[in-house]
Amino acid sequence: METLDLAPVNLRDLGGLPVTGGTTRPGVLLRSDDVSVMPAAFAQQMIDDGVTSVIDLRSPEEALMTGRGPLTVPGVNYHHLALTASVSLPEDISHEMMSSASTPAHVGAWYANLLETQARQLALGATLVAMSEGATVFHCAAGKDRTGVFAAVVLSALGATAATISADYAVTATRLPQLFPRLRAIMGGLMPERVLDEEAIKGMGAMMGAHAESMESMQRILVERHGSVLEPVRRAGLSDATIAKLRERLVAEDA
Repeated sequence: METLDLAPVNLRDLGGLPVTGGTTRPGVLLRSDDVSVMPAAFAQQMIDDGVTSVIDLRSPEEALMTGRGPLTVPGVNYHHLALTASVSLPEDISHEMMSSASTPAHVGAWYANLLETQARQLALGATLVAMSEGATVFHCAAGKDRTGVFAAVVLSALGATAATISADYAVTATRLPQLFPRLRAIMGGLMPERVLDEEAIKGMGAMMGAHAESMESMQRILVERHGSVLEPVRRAGLSDATIAKLRERLVAEDA
């Protein structure tokens, strides 16, 4: 494979978001697109800024394609918690989901199913964030779907509102024109060749976008089925003690 050296375009700090009793602390939890091919200097800056843990949500195939990358150094822990079995998307996704006919409701239903079926992995990931002594960056390929579901779990545990979680997810929409060329460089023929500007992305259906309504739909489905977004993850092992530790690490309480 040609050597790649591409800085993430969907990397962002989850600090400053309103949650129960305060706001999330900056510099403790970051979400991102693929960090495995970033420039070494970029990785070193992240380490200098306090990153000590990486949670990789990509499939085993994706992880094999590019490896762990320049954050693989002593002092930075790597945790591979695959949320899908194959490259980018699971085998059971329908052709309709990948077409212009896909809607936020379709995407939200897939996200809800992903959270339910991968609740154990998500519980483990949240526990790793709680126990980390430094900052954690979690990522998939685009930093949108699997990363969005994981972010929703952590923010739900902290008491963020559904609107806050959906708004955070939708920030990715502003990064898509820069994100797709980066993914194409990493994944080659697995990504479309055509130029994807904002208008082209709008015509590709909700699965290829990042609509707040998709995350709203996921949350609504989970509340209807389980009473809360977090309940499946609780049943899979996310304890009250771990949630308390998450709050201790991630929440700056109101005075």
